[in-house]
Amino acid sequence: MHLSGGVGIGGVLEPLQAAPVIIEDNAFIGSRCIVVEGVRVETEAVLGAGVVLTMSTKIIDVTGDEPKEYKGLVPARSVVIPGSYAKEFPSGNFNVPCALIIGKRKESTNKKTSLNDALRTHNVAV
Repeated sequence: MHLSGGVGIGGVLEPLQAAPVIIEDNAFIGSRCIVVEGVRVETEAVLGAGVVLTMSTKIIDVTGDEPKEYKGLVPARSVVIPGSYAKEFPSGNFNVPCALIIGKRKESTNKKTSLNDALRTHNVAV
């Protein structure tokens, strides 16, 4: 797992049956992301800066002809950015935060996230 600055990963203290947050191998969590409430981020997924994920956050895959919705799970190799969707409430329509899957991790993504590795390998303080 690779973490950028200011990331918040929430654990679980109670209730006892609650699930822990799971971040799988080689996932990249961008600056100021928050992942809590038992969310699972699968292998090699990339969360762009500012993504907030809870078990109730809609994670919408917008790469196909029709959107596909997830909750509590970021599929392997997904590239995710913050987004919003319109929701109707009794007092009017408002935008609600969500996360958007905009593609799959590829070589150009790996180059962007590899800067973190290079800095750590050469013990460079930023």
